[in-house]
Amino acid sequence: MIRQCLYAGFTALLTLTSEGCATETLESTGVNMTQQVTALPDEASAISRAALLTGLDRVSSTRSATKVTIADDTTPFLSQQIIGRHAWRIDFGPGSLLLKSAVSGFRDRYPRNFSVFLEIQSGRLLAVRSRFKGAPGDMRPEPPAASGEEQLSAAGAERYVGFPTADPKITFLDAVDAVPAGGIGSPFLAKEIDGTYVMDSSMGAPARAVWMVTLRGIPPIPAFGTSASSVSEWQLNHIRNAVDHTNGKVLFSTDVPQPD
Repeated sequence: MIRQCLYAGFTALLTLTSEGCATETLESTGVNMTQQVTALPDEASAISRAALLTGLDRVSSTRSATKVTIADDTTPFLSQQIIGRHAWRIDFGPGSLLLKSAVSGFRDRYPRNFSVFLEIQSGRLLAVRSRFKGAPGDMRPEPPAASGEEQLSAAGAERYVGFPTADPKITFLDAVDAVPAGGIGSPFLAKEIDGTYVMDSSMGAPARAVWMVTLRGIPPIPAFGTSASSVSEWQLNHIRNAVDHTNGKVLFSTDVPQPD
């Protein structure tokens, strides 16, 4: 297990819906989920908000929005709040990573296709997902929510206690750009890059708003210790970086949760 300093996943089976969503109130144990509502009545408003929160309009000028109902989700501790939500799925791509941390003349090795999920009623960001189109190799999907919860609780008493009530100060792409300098793993070498914006608490500390940036399909991170030789590649080719939403500082990096 890697833990520096100190994957939230989102796998949604989507069914199209032509109906708007009813007025709902989100609840979370111990966290006030009330926030200023930014309803998204149409495709244009959904695309605009997705670009504002993620910065993915810098990756690709090709974008579209579709109404969906989220039928399945793997985000630890929050999946039951997400399943059944009416959302916009905003697709960006294909495109290429354009990051300040890239060296001169860099060319992205993978075509990037991102999907941003926003709740229609509130404009709340539910997840940013990318899907690699090609042979996955030893890259495995994130574990189910229950498994992720168990692993996070055991590894560092970590818990996602809810969604932030205010928008992040930096975009998802800015958070990705912070990883090469302050975190573990290279976004440029990752087959998939996912993001969630959550309230995270570790070891009983007060919850803080962070971008969770998960890289999958990266070159295996070296394992150490007497059992290093027995660690499989699929256990080493993913990493989750927690990035402060205000200043882009990487707070910690971990390979938990592991795929099942």
